[in-house]
Amino acid sequence: MPELFFKNEHPGTENLDWEIVSVENRLIVLLLFAIGGIRALILFTVLLPLLFVFGWIPCLCCLKSCRELCCSLLKAKATHRFFSFNCNCPCYRARPKLRFQMQFAFLIAVSLIRIATIIFCLVIPHHITTKSLAVVVGISFIFLLLNSILDYYHYRIWWHYKPKFVRLEQEIILPNTTFSIKHKRYLPYSLLANQRTGQHGDTLCTNDPCNNRELEHIVIFHSSDYQPQPRWSELKRSNPSSDTYIGFHRTSAHAAAAIAHSDFHRSDKPPQMLGYGIYFARSINNTIGKARFHGAIIAAEIRMGKVKEVTINELSTVRNTDTWHPEFDTVYYNHENDRRDEFCVYDETQILRWIMVVDSQHDDKCSDYGMDEEFDDTKCYCI
Repeated sequence: MPELFFKNEHPGTENLDWEIVSVENRLIVLLLFAIGGIRALILFTVLLPLLFVFGWIPCLCCLKSCRELCCSLLKAKATHRFFSFNCNCPCYRARPKLRFQMQFAFLIAVSLIRIATIIFCLVIPHHITTKSLAVVVGISFIFLLLNSILDYYHYRIWWHYKPKFVRLEQEIILPNTTFSIKHKRYLPYSLLANQRTGQHGDTLCTNDPCNNRELEHIVIFHSSDYQPQPRWSELKRSNPSSDTYIGFHRTSAHAAAAIAHSDFHRSDKPPQMLGYGIYFARSINNTIGKARFHGAIIAAEIRMGKVKEVTINELSTVRNTDTWHPEFDTVYYNHENDRRDEFCVYDETQILRWIMVVDSQHDDKCSDYGMDEEFDDTKCYCI
């Protein structure tokens, strides 16, 4: 081992090379090596008993019950996550960015410790064993790099998601252009609130009312139960300087794909209850029954501008017309049931940014990649 990478300058001392290293230096090297290789040590601790059991007692594999237990253990997603150190704690659900940041921070910490190990081993003079150990630790960076690439790939799959459009009402050719600068991202439908189990770490947002205005948070945690803000009139009374609002737009999957690469377009063909423009609802759940098309939901941040508020008795003043513009930028309908409020903006330039979710019947990517089963088999609430 001492002459694995370096030539011994003092023949006959091969077996004493490690012994002549001071006790303090030995402890420091071993401690740094153990911390830097914590993953390998954990795997070794788990695999060694398994190898002993199935290596020295092979007859256990012949028993049907033991064989089935072994196979189920090897096939379990929790086992795969353990060996790949791809923790799937439910607390990470809907937080792919946090998950990647935690993994990346861990890799950075391990890398720094391994660099410290290499430097410390190299500065110990005249000891081939420590220098050889430094080379071994240096080679291990290849595996750290591969691991970081895998983590980044996992992050991209979830947080830079692109649907696989299927069973569309109209055949479309997706543009080769980049997404609109207003398009923040698609989200996989498996992250939505209606996919949650309600168990620890996989619950909805408990803040009531919730003041989080991040589009991702609203869609992921409140897709069926959320009114993102008070009515427009109430919001203006409490915060007169406010000019933005969160709205929800339901449309077909192929229309959503086109919007992602371009922009919204005004509806200018009757009947249009609030006049010609682009329609949004105040809550996701209450877009059902109002929208003429289904297949995708869009959550958008909107600059409201000057708002004309109407009630049911005033709808005739705005129906099938755009004469309310340019005096007003938006028509806001105060419904008798405030959950069913909706509004119409005149111009697509008022829409600042959006995120989209394509329904499961028009997106096969989640099922093809196993993303809809990503959080199965997590009874231990960790892996």
